[in-house]
Amino acid sequence: MASPWWQSPWAWGSGVLALVAVVVAAIIVGGLAGGPGTSTATSPPPASVLRAVTGVSPVVSSSVGAGGIPNPLQPAPGSPSPLSASRPELVFVGADSCPYCAAERWAMVVALSRFGSFEHLGVTTSSSTDVYPNTHTFTFYGATYTSPYVTFTAFETADRAGNALQTPTARVQELVTTYDPPSSSCPSGACIPFQDLDNRYILLGSAVSPQLLHGMTWKGIAATLGNPRSPVAKAIIGDANWITAGVCRLTADRPASACSAAPIPALEGQLGST
Repeated sequence: MASPWWQSPWAWGSGVLALVAVVVAAIIVGGLAGGPGTSTATSPPPASVLRAVTGVSPVVSSSVGAGGIPNPLQPAPGSPSPLSASRPELVFVGADSCPYCAAERWAMVVALSRFGSFEHLGVTTSSSTDVYPNTHTFTFYGATYTSPYVTFTAFETADRAGNALQTPTARVQELVTTYDPPSSSCPSGACIPFQDLDNRYILLGSAVSPQLLHGMTWKGIAATLGNPRSPVAKAIIGDANWITAGVCRLTADRPASACSAAPIPALEGQLGST
């Protein structure tokens, strides 16, 4: 059975990817912890792209609202403990080759830029042989993220050619096993992209369809983010607004610049209780 447009399977066992390197990509306040992994061809984003994706206008964000996207954040079942005792932690598992991860990263960078800043964020494209080939995107491999509000931990499991890149820690693999089990839409389980917002909310797959981005360049995608009527902007910013609302729930609505601006309070009010 084929996975839906918003999911891409990735097996956590030894049969699918020959994981030849173990890299802990803990992107935390203060820097990146881990060792070298398989090389991947990335380059810095054009300055105009970085400005557009990290500085979406509050007016545009308010106008987009949810962008027509149903709430993609699922409350974590039960009452699991927070991932971190110091500050809320966001976990992401993806792969540079995955077109669905490629689409979701646009929204993630928009959202996370409201709480902190990236350094060494790279641009790449998804696999040339998968569906929606060569989807233009970012990669979190080699990046660092600094924030006084949240910790961001990311693993890119493969480069765009499908070569093994980073291996999630046992702790993160356990999260995926727990919250991303086999289902009718993902028979093998462990589909990517996977996001865990401090064990409060889980986001499985991508709320942004890579079909929307197909054939567009980084600059072309970034240019839409100033137009709230653009279907691309609605998807990316709408998804980012939902993620922002989830993070604001975790940070007790800090900072106000991110959490008090429309439409975040309204979306936060629609999140399921945990």
